[in-house]
Amino acid sequence: MKYGKIFLLAVIVGLVLASCKSSEEDPSLSKGAVPLQFSVNGVAYNIESAASDTLDLQTLSTEFDAKVTVNGHGSFRSLSVNGIPVQNGKVSVPVDSISKNNYLVLQGITNSGDSFVVYLRTLHSDVPEAAASGTATSHGEFYLSFVNIRLIEKLDSTGKILFYRYDSIPVNKIDSSKCPGWWDFKKHVVDDTIFYSYHAPDQKFYNRGFPGYNPGMRIVLDSHYNPIDTFQLLAAEDKTAKDVMIHNGDPIDGHDFYMFNRSHYIMSSYIKRLLPGTIDSVYAAYLQEVDRGKVVFDWWSTSDTLMKYWLDPAFKPDSGQLDDYVHFNSIDLLPDNNLLCSFRHVSSVLKIERANGTGKVLWRIAGAELKNGSDFHGQHYVRYHGEDSSITLFDNGNIPAGGDSVTKMLRFKVDLKSGKVSASRNLLPDSSSYFTQACGSLSFSGKNMVVGWGIPGREKDSNRILSEFDSSGVEVFSLRRRENTKINLYLGSYRSVKYE
Repeated sequence: MKYGKIFLLAVIVGLVLASCKSSEEDPSLSKGAVPLQFSVNGVAYNIESAASDTLDLQTLSTEFDAKVTVNGHGSFRSLSVNGIPVQNGKVSVPVDSISKNNYLVLQGITNSGDSFVVYLRTLHSDVPEAAASGTATSHGEFYLSFVNIRLIEKLDSTGKILFYRYDSIPVNKIDSSKCPGWWDFKKHVVDDTIFYSYHAPDQKFYNRGFPGYNPGMRIVLDSHYNPIDTFQLLAAEDKTAKDVMIHNGDPIDGHDFYMFNRSHYIMSSYIKRLLPGTIDSVYAAYLQEVDRGKVVFDWWSTSDTLMKYWLDPAFKPDSGQLDDYVHFNSIDLLPDNNLLCSFRHVSSVLKIERANGTGKVLWRIAGAELKNGSDFHGQHYVRYHGEDSSITLFDNGNIPAGGDSVTKMLRFKVDLKSGKVSASRNLLPDSSSYFTQACGSLSFSGKNMVVGWGIPGREKDSNRILSEFDSSGVEVFSLRRRENTKINLYLGSYRSVKYE
């Protein structure tokens, strides 16, 4: 019985190997096969000689069938993908899993009798792989984006890839100061309809970039991950400085994006201009709300109502270059329809009056002024929680020179009218030795907490991507880089969040 099992296993292995022969091993694959042009989920691919080849796919989802379209299908006697016949040049193929060792197999015979096979690798070979451990116990999926990689991913509770989109950039062409990655991949639910979006750089404005600013566009996807909208700034001007103009199609920033619906949203950008009342040139943070093709509200960090803050010596930047003096990096909508915004370089959270269009700063929480361990420096991802009127933020902990930089997950009890903080708490005190120099996120699913670790700040344990903790603070799921643990800006994540 034992030897029978071994023989059966050998037969199975032999059949598998036979089905994966290369063109050199199979004489029926003619080198004269015609070029092959096709698309998978809207992305075009071209093979000069379709006799036998292997290609990396750029995007795929396990939630929906792969849509394959073959151009010039009349030139082929037969075509199939994973054994499913191509009819009228089209076929839908179920995708069981996405990995570098899993393929869609496109094969056929031309009208002249030449055979060919093309192996389509379901996960692009250049995508950095991560090691998952544990199982997330809350509802929802993880959404990942990266600072310097044009990669967005959606993962399930075990770390299995459900969807990804990737655009390869040679590592030797990466300029980390220009941040060329895809940022802020997120899910939007509007009237029970699901949309997704992410920020992509725009090569036309590459020269406008600086550390922390990725000039580009917001790309909106439908529920099947097909691109349906692209948003950039609309024409506007600063009423306090008539020489400062914004033109249609100017780039936006990728730190955050608030979507009411497909025609109503809030974007951000950076505009270089003189600081009013000074001779200093700065990159002003700029917010623009668009509704049905019109600018209905905008806000400048250089407006007169803010000068009492910006020119106060006590309000000097904690970190970063002085010309990017405030560095906007997150936005949330409050129940009273005003805005809650985070400004990294001045370690401040501001409530901005949007409801009546004034743009007035209603209150400020200055992280450096808080006591008893609730201070924050260079924070990211500020969010409001209506169930207990609290604010959470990812405190990067960029302490000015001479301090000990420690990253914290903070929750504040806040009076929405006055901005007064009545209580605060570090949600993850056991991470006291960890430091994230930039980016990062803090999201929730039920009672569980999800931490996206951003760009590591120290070599120690710098391979973290995301973690999920249960209500007692136990890490139930983690995702870590497989590469060595030396600090690597190329592998820094932008945001890793969870949406139900």
